[in-house]
Amino acid sequence: MDMISNLSDDLLLKILSQLPTKDVVLTMFLSKRWKFLWTMVTKLDFDDSVYEYFGEDCAVQYKVFQEYVDRFLVLYKSPVLETLKFNLGCRMSTTNDMSTWIRFAIARRVHELEIFRSCQDDFHSFPLPRCLYTFEKLVVLKLYKSITLDVPRVCLSSLKVLHILSVHYKDKSSLRRLLSGCPVLEELVIDKSEDEYPPSLYVIMNSLERLSILNEFRDSGEETSFVDGKVVINVPSLKYLNYVDIYDLGHLCSSENMPELVEANVKLVCKSPEKLMRSITSVKHLSLCLYGSLLQHRIEFYQLVHLELCGCGPKWWNLLTWMLQSSPKLQVLKLNMCAEICIRTTPIKRSWVQPSSIPDCLEFHLNTFMWKYYNGRRKEKNVVAYILKNARQLKTAIFSTKESHLQEKRSQKKLKQLVSLPRASSSCQILLV
Repeated sequence: MDMISNLSDDLLLKILSQLPTKDVVLTMFLSKRWKFLWTMVTKLDFDDSVYEYFGEDCAVQYKVFQEYVDRFLVLYKSPVLETLKFNLGCRMSTTNDMSTWIRFAIARRVHELEIFRSCQDDFHSFPLPRCLYTFEKLVVLKLYKSITLDVPRVCLSSLKVLHILSVHYKDKSSLRRLLSGCPVLEELVIDKSEDEYPPSLYVIMNSLERLSILNEFRDSGEETSFVDGKVVINVPSLKYLNYVDIYDLGHLCSSENMPELVEANVKLVCKSPEKLMRSITSVKHLSLCLYGSLLQHRIEFYQLVHLELCGCGPKWWNLLTWMLQSSPKLQVLKLNMCAEICIRTTPIKRSWVQPSSIPDCLEFHLNTFMWKYYNGRRKEKNVVAYILKNARQLKTAIFSTKESHLQEKRSQKKLKQLVSLPRASSSCQILLV
């Protein structure tokens, strides 16, 4: 305790900021010095989700939490609040409570505001106070679940990070109005997985550097409003793209070129993925899972050096051939399975069609080849044999399986067969893991 007492107040406050808020308050009993130190902590995290409100006592239980937050904020003394987080249960929190707490945060010039509500239905969703959308000091805003975006005039001139995950929308223009009022936004995450989503999405922002658009789960028993919608993307400064949509809902994705793009994760179930693919030709690191053909399109990825290709899509082996021919500077190739869609690698049907000529990446650049969950079928072995035979700069080839303990010996036998395959590179090492 003496060592801690010798620390400065600023350092103590940094330590306290890493603790749950309910534990921070308890430090007031340590000594006179600590009695009011907790009132200056700049990061607050109020968690109501640990309580389950059922029966007649639910209102009483929530009232205790509400009064605790109110009392804490009344005693709070720091002139600037860096971070305020709320993790709220479903049924008892109200728009009046949240409005009071948000107005307090605005008065203390909060930089980061995060609100999570565990409900998913419209009945318990509530809007946020309109003053939030014109608070010019806010830098980070993260909204999750049962919150309604009822967006009036927007002026979030300092906002750089915006996460909107499975929220509700007052009308189809709510999201577009919100984005139009964020002139310096750098990171945007939108999750449309819960079907509460406007029919079209427009992301047209010159400042944006990181973009995630997610549709990873949908209840097939419910009708979705996103059929025949549009996704329009125009983000010339983008450096990172995460685009995951595993349901082909008939929408159209139209995207302008992204000349600054460095890394992209694309998992897309779509009959015509070429429009999105044409916009990411500057990418250097690409993780790709496509349910849609590109064979009839000529698209070059001149900057691509690292490719991770999912092996669960239909005719993924044709996509592999297409990517080898389209990526002349490729250095690292990984065959994998993505968690959102895959159960197992799709077996190659008929014969794998080799490239018409040896791709430039195999002759001059590819140095690492990895196949995770390699199953050892004859046609898969032919793919491996072709790459080892023609990759003149290959340094390392790594193979692993996903087999049960009873099949382990057979799997190891299949892996060991790869060691005897001819290699164009005399320095290539084959690793079996």
